[in-house]
Amino acid sequence: MYVMMAGLFLLCVSVVNAQTGNEFKSKLKGKWVITVPDAPDGMQNYNAEIKEKDGAMLMDFKGGDVDVKDQKFTEKDGKLSLNIYVGEYVKIVIWEEKSAIKGSADTSMGILPFNMKKADEKKK
Repeated sequence: MYVMMAGLFLLCVSVVNAQTGNEFKSKLKGKWVITVPDAPDGMQNYNAEIKEKDGAMLMDFKGGDVDVKDQKFTEKDGKLSLNIYVGEYVKIVIWEEKSAIKGSADTSMGILPFNMKKADEKKK
């Protein structure tokens, strides 16, 4: 009886975690303005679009001399991450904390936090 109850509990916990991850991913879909305050001049402002295709989360990323498309996120511990080449390899990590979307870029200058704000989408 205890084994069955423990199994049921674990199943419920995994379903809750899966639903939480799906809510986070659905919040991320759309266009974003990304600001990296501690980056050098000319490398502080970017536009991104996060979308889902065939069950994978993808990001298009543009700003400065950077224009990359369909970069695939991997998911671990409730965070999404990807590596992009922007003159050097940079690891981008995005997560949700207290209902706010947060992010960081691991660069040769160290880990730079960045701000994400939903872009104003004009209605047609």
